[in-house]
Amino acid sequence: MAPRTSSWPVWSGILSTDKNIKSADDWIGARRMEDGADELWRIHDGLYDLEQWIHKHPGGSQWLEITKGTDITELFESSHINGKAATAMMHKFYVRNAKSPRKSPFTFKPDGFYNVLKSRVAKKLSFVDSNSYHIKSMLVVDTYFLFALALCVGVARTENVFLALLTGIILALGTVAAHNFTHLKDNWRMYYVQLVLLSVREWRISHVLSHHIYTNTVQDLEMSLLHPFIHWFPTEDKPFTVRLFPYLTPIIYPFIIPGQLVIRTFKCNNDKADLLMFVIPAILMFCGQMTIISIIVAWFVIVMTSSFMFTFIGFSASHHFPDNFHDGDYVNDECIDWGIHQTITSAERSEPINNIFLTIATFGDHTLHHLFPALDHSLIPLLKETYEDTCKEFGLDLTPKSFTTIMHGQFKQLTRVTPNNPKKDKIETDIKLDNNI
Repeated sequence: MAPRTSSWPVWSGILSTDKNIKSADDWIGARRMEDGADELWRIHDGLYDLEQWIHKHPGGSQWLEITKGTDITELFESSHINGKAATAMMHKFYVRNAKSPRKSPFTFKPDGFYNVLKSRVAKKLSFVDSNSYHIKSMLVVDTYFLFALALCVGVARTENVFLALLTGIILALGTVAAHNFTHLKDNWRMYYVQLVLLSVREWRISHVLSHHIYTNTVQDLEMSLLHPFIHWFPTEDKPFTVRLFPYLTPIIYPFIIPGQLVIRTFKCNNDKADLLMFVIPAILMFCGQMTIISIIVAWFVIVMTSSFMFTFIGFSASHHFPDNFHDGDYVNDECIDWGIHQTITSAERSEPINNIFLTIATFGDHTLHHLFPALDHSLIPLLKETYEDTCKEFGLDLTPKSFTTIMHGQFKQLTRVTPNNPKKDKIETDIKLDNNI
């Protein structure tokens, strides 16, 4: 057994050396300096020049524009389920091998968990009409946002604060649902998230490239950006306010998404899509008789409620259960397989209602979504049996937990300061069993 932190700098090191990383652009800039891609695109140990392919890329140009100069191995592997065609095409873009080894500790061995699962999933999906399933997701997300915008009209006409709160809640659910579209090829529905002050470009960096690839490690921006106010890592240096009063941490939830807009604006990283945030105040202005002050107050109530709900759902979705791996815990060496890492950083959540309106809006089926983020979420339930069989074959535990259990677990994780050590725990259990015999 060895600590996973042997593959990454320890948390205190990241905190001191990367303390200037305060935004998604800071993070991607650091990756360009450290990934050894030499202003090209790195996949495994090869460097590729995709400059001429940017505007021909089936997934859209933004993915390649953002990732130029970085290691995109994990993104490439998880985005191309039937990877043979994509791998074959890459040969014509090959420039040379990288001069330095990869910084990432994750592997994709042909007989490893992830590639075995991916080949089985590719075979399963080859018999599925994905377009019919994609329509379901589009209908779900459109319904949420049409309902939310209709509620905005109601707020404009009644100036009812409770209606504004409900609007924020529906917007949050719709934003969770719409987040699925930020993982897919460029499409207009991904811009729904801009209505609540998120940025598609920034989200693709902080969520897709950072959180989805380096889940629960020091390279996960959704873990590190909120430090020290929210401290997930099992270390002794947690602020006493977090350790003693974990259930008070939601106080900052309403300010997280607006805070990202402030940082983005301060660093002059806004783009044209940020103008979409004015859709809601425009509705409030033109659909009622509200004063400017009333419009601003109602907008703040809607946005901050949405930020609270979105953050609460995200933190309670899967990752921050105390038994999950968090950087600083100990794991078996074979868990360096990227797919296994995704599995041990997510708790399986039992879904009481198998309904796409609920699962897609609450980060349901979360582990499978992490393993295959570029798949439309409506296809994920089709993969459960294949996933469960493969996990059983590789000895991975999939014991489901209720949403409330995971929700309370995230607060317990905030107080955890002792790293998990599965080998030590097993030895102690065996000793107790021997003593009882």
